[in-house]
Amino acid sequence: MLDANNYKTIKAKDGQECLDKLKEENPDIILLDIMMPGLTTKEILGAIEKYSRLSKVKIIFLTAIHIAEAEEEGLLAGKQVVDFIQKLFTMRRLIDTIERAINN
Repeated sequence: MLDANNYKTIKAKDGQECLDKLKEENPDIILLDIMMPGLTTKEILGAIEKYSRLSKVKIIFLTAIHIAEAEEEGLLAGKQVVDFIQKLFTMRRLIDTIERAINN
């Protein structure tokens, strides 16, 4: 859906693949599912924060869990986390959230 809306995307099937790709890529935004297989979300966020060149990357969670659960886990406290979209969401909501993150 994002490719069709003129966004360049890089896909990863799990947390480790995400981190591997981030060694070479420098995205503007990371859309991150809280329940990815492999590494925990906290491990992924911690690793991203260690890459100084990724310090400006904004993270938007796309997830089936409720925001209260994410808050309990401390996932929203990450300095790079800018938004939280709970599944099921519309394409318009996703695009609006991405655009807001890019422009802020």
